[in-house]
Amino acid sequence: MTHPLLAPAVMLAAPGLGRRPARLCGVEETDAIVVLSHTERPIPADQVLALYRTAQWWPERTPEQVSAVLRDSPAVAAWHGRELVGFARAVTDGVLRAYVEDVLVEPSRRGSGIGQAVLERLIQELAEIPVVTLFCSPDLVRYYEASSFVATSQVVMHRSGRW
Repeated sequence: MTHPLLAPAVMLAAPGLGRRPARLCGVEETDAIVVLSHTERPIPADQVLALYRTAQWWPERTPEQVSAVLRDSPAVAAWHGRELVGFARAVTDGVLRAYVEDVLVEPSRRGSGIGQAVLERLIQELAEIPVVTLFCSPDLVRYYEASSFVATSQVVMHRSGRW
């Protein structure tokens, strides 16, 4: 059995190019970033919360909530050794629909390809789901279009019953 830190790099698919190993800009081979699913290498809730804090996201979330989400939903992580440097998860019914949530990269590593790598690996995890959706701010539309997402005219509405 291969140790998780020595597992092959995530494979990225690009139209016309077939499958190829992920290449992350500015990452030396000795500084390998490995992208694995939560089932391949468990993602600790405390490290997810620490990554959220770097982006000032979700201060109200607790370790118990994040642990439950990780237990019940597809999630992937980018690892630099033991350090969590990227994360993405999805909410899904497992049959018809999935929603990508919380695509996040440690701020000092943004722009290196980690975000695209975790998103691609998450999409691989959702391969059997016919419709995968995500919500993003207008400034990120082009970023997600690079992964074949298409903007729609739908309006996103939220209802927060507990806050």
